Amino acid sequence: MVMPWLPWLLAAAALLAIFLELALGARTRSRPEGRRRGRPAPVRLANSSPLLSSAPVRSRIRRRRLLLGAVALLSVGVLTGSALIAGRPVRVTERSNALANRDIILCLDVSTSMVTTDSQILDTFSELLNTFDGERVGLVVWNSTAQTMVPLTDDYELLRDQLKEIADVLDFTPVRGNPALNDYYETFAGTFGDVQGSSLVGDGLASCTLAFDAQGQDRSRSIILATDNQVYDDYGEQIYSLQEAADLAQQEGIRLFSLYGADPRMLDPNTSKADMARARNELKQVTLDHGGLFYEVDDAEAASGIVTELEADQIKEIGGNTEVRVTDVPQVAAIGLLAAVLVLLGLTAWRRV
Repeated sequence: MVMPWLPWLLAAAALLAIFLELALGARTRSRPEGRRRGRPAPVRLANSSPLLSSAPVRSRIRRRRLLLGAVALLSVGVLTGSALIAGRPVRVTERSNALANRDIILCLDVSTSMVTTDSQILDTFSELLNTFDGERVGLVVWNSTAQTMVPLTDDYELLRDQLKEIADVLDFTPVRGNPALNDYYETFAGTFGDVQGSSLVGDGLASCTLAFDAQGQDRSRSIILATDNQVYDDYGEQIYSLQEAADLAQQEGIRLFSLYGADPRMLDPNTSKADMARARNELKQVTLDHGGLFYEVDDAEAASGIVTELEADQIKEIGGNTEVRVTDVPQVAAIGLLAAVLVLLGLTAWRRV
């Protein structure tokens, strides 16, 4: 049942109506005849035209008319809401069953230069999760090495919990002596190997490429890579360059989507604006050269753009039948009906007091 609580609310409204009727009826019957409501019994008067034209009487008549108009309007609302619910309002959506054959890896750079930017990226990832229905999604984080936080799964609640946990851990300023650094190092212990480097984007992307399972199955695969592309590798220990990792992803039939974001305050003091521009342009060029799409992290349309492209591209790639889903959506009509009934009961009770 779409709204299991609705019958209980309607039953409560009915009981309230019965209670008000009994209580107010008893109160009315307890008053002496002709003295109900604390006023004298009505007396017929001759030549009452001047009385009816007096300001107090005219004001009372206007209030009475407004009350009757409100009751009539609410009655129409009740009838309309009842008719809408009886007509079973529905939402019709079309979805290709090919989308359930889609695997997506969220590939997140968690180096300290990304701490402030990752909050926006995690918001984008959460928006993406809200649009998925049956797709398998995994989460891999990386710095000098990669760590799989969530393997491919369609358990979106688990993914949301993990994204929230990561967001909480990254909600700090990475300065020496900050106790939050302990949580950071503990949560992402797998991203700090023996490699003397940081934000090794090529190795991170290659690790995300290797995170896909079911290689023999006909499934669409995509990586959403989020990074500032600020590689610190003074000892040349990175195995894959960004170009080589993108080549590997393309060989495996994996579509690449890139989210770029950088906070100058978090970067090495020796990093210039020219260095930032060079890193951004490299990420964009490599992504586009491999048939992917590039987005800025502060682009409000990033999530919707990625979803639209994923669906259009991968339905075409895999094919599949279109499934039409019809879902009952009585919520708006039911809530409107309930509100109208309660207000109508309130006006009726006020009128009888």
